Amino acid sequence: MRKTFSLILFIFFLGGCDKIKKLEDVKLVVVISVDQLSYDLLTKNKPLYTGGFKWLIDHGYQFTNTHHEHGYTATGPGHFVIGSGQHPGPNGILGNYWYNRDLGRSVSCVEDTVSSVVKYEGNARSYRQINTTGLGDWVKEKYPNSKIYSVAGKDRAAVMLAGKHPDMAFYYNWRGQFVTSDYYMDTLPDWLIAYNNDLQIVTYRDSLWTRSLSPPVYDEYGHADFFEGESDRYHSVTYSPIFPIGFDEDLSDEDIADDFFGFPWMERATINLAKVIVDEEELGKDLNPDILFVGLSATDAIVHYYGPNSHEAIDNLIKADQYLGSMIQFIHTRVDSTNVLFILTGDHGGLPLPEHRQTMGLSGGRINKTERKDAVKESLKLVTEKFGRDDLLVNDGLGFYYDVPLMNELNIAKTEVDEIIISRMEKVGGVAKVLTKDEIMSSAANDRILRRLRNSFHSDKSADLWVLQEKYWVTKYPYGTGHGTPYDYDTHVPLIFSNTKFSKKMFDDRTATVDIAPTIANILGVIPDRTDGNVLRLGKRVKR
Repeated sequence: MRKTFSLILFIFFLGGCDKIKKLEDVKLVVVISVDQLSYDLLTKNKPLYTGGFKWLIDHGYQFTNTHHEHGYTATGPGHFVIGSGQHPGPNGILGNYWYNRDLGRSVSCVEDTVSSVVKYEGNARSYRQINTTGLGDWVKEKYPNSKIYSVAGKDRAAVMLAGKHPDMAFYYNWRGQFVTSDYYMDTLPDWLIAYNNDLQIVTYRDSLWTRSLSPPVYDEYGHADFFEGESDRYHSVTYSPIFPIGFDEDLSDEDIADDFFGFPWMERATINLAKVIVDEEELGKDLNPDILFVGLSATDAIVHYYGPNSHEAIDNLIKADQYLGSMIQFIHTRVDSTNVLFILTGDHGGLPLPEHRQTMGLSGGRINKTERKDAVKESLKLVTEKFGRDDLLVNDGLGFYYDVPLMNELNIAKTEVDEIIISRMEKVGGVAKVLTKDEIMSSAANDRILRRLRNSFHSDKSADLWVLQEKYWVTKYPYGTGHGTPYDYDTHVPLIFSNTKFSKKMFDDRTATVDIAPTIANILGVIPDRTDGNVLRLGKRVKR
């Protein structure tokens, strides 16, 4: 791993006119990660922003060519990178979930079987199984009285951003409350209980999600409201994926709390809790720098359902823009605006609906779910028939996991099994190639696709075979869209550093999301334990 030991005590900017004069000027860092916010999704709608996105862009140094440099672009790995400055694979973060050979089952990237959720129901999550540290830990090491808080809709977003030993990581439990586990604390603060009591998500039962602007505006920036390939989330007896969107009458209270995650109201709830944290915990009030991580997770669900060019995705960002604007304004009433540094980024990008690409004469498609499942089933059957054993391997998601000790004991060569699986799976429409772990781990540095996949792989824990889909194809079937590939549309995300003193500047140098954590650490005078990223000298051209 590359180590970042250089410590630059000042941040220099073009022309020398915009400068944070000393480290003590930064009292609060707010890192905002929007789930599935590709660079294009943010920028194509820029004229529609009048709130937070506009402020961040107008007062920001924007790196327009920033990529996640790992190949399995999912929420868990993406947020791990943002929070730690390290590639996920070598640290054992293989995805949101993956097959654990020792346990014989799929595990979550933030799984914690030791802890319990405090007060409420839900899944206990933490950083317990991750054997590295992140930005918040580096800050705590130098400034023990610094406060590190993280809040997100998804558990893996909140946990991965927060690091090993934050003050707190809050996430939505899909039951109507924001929760945490006793890995962090045994008793919830009264202000969180009060906030959850006020949420009253079941009262949204009769609410309708309507557009903020007139329909022709959305047609101009995206495709038609009714578009084949969008998921139909409301009144779905007849396929009609259109506004307005609400909750079907027969849903239980539990269903309402679950489905709430797919509405812009989820982003508002997260941001409102972030405001409460700033206020109640008095972030940015002393000379010890504090960090607030904010993960907007509902955007991912909305883009998955409707695609990034839908009326729904566009309207969600218009609303998020206003919510973020209110948060920025609120923080500036609590902390001197010159002392607050905002960072905006995304955990991964995403692909437009294949049907939309096809209407524009572009390539794209969907991997047929039944065809893929049949191919997996037949592959496993062929292996069983040839070797007389049905316990040699397991399929989980895009990976095939071998029981290598058993295969060695039986004198079965991996290459023989590889040949059977590869020959069958590569016949599935939309599958580009089935790669062996050896191919990925030994790939040349100049092969961008394989290099990114290598940064998502662990020498022991990863799958022995990995299914790589064709470019512009998605595994979502038959509706919605997805991400998770090493292609640029999934890796390209925004990166903006913003402060009230900054004026808008844009840099097209190639940068990476592993650069975010070491750059913030450098600003705060902190040396990372380890990092795969570089310190970005804001306002200066980057040499990579």
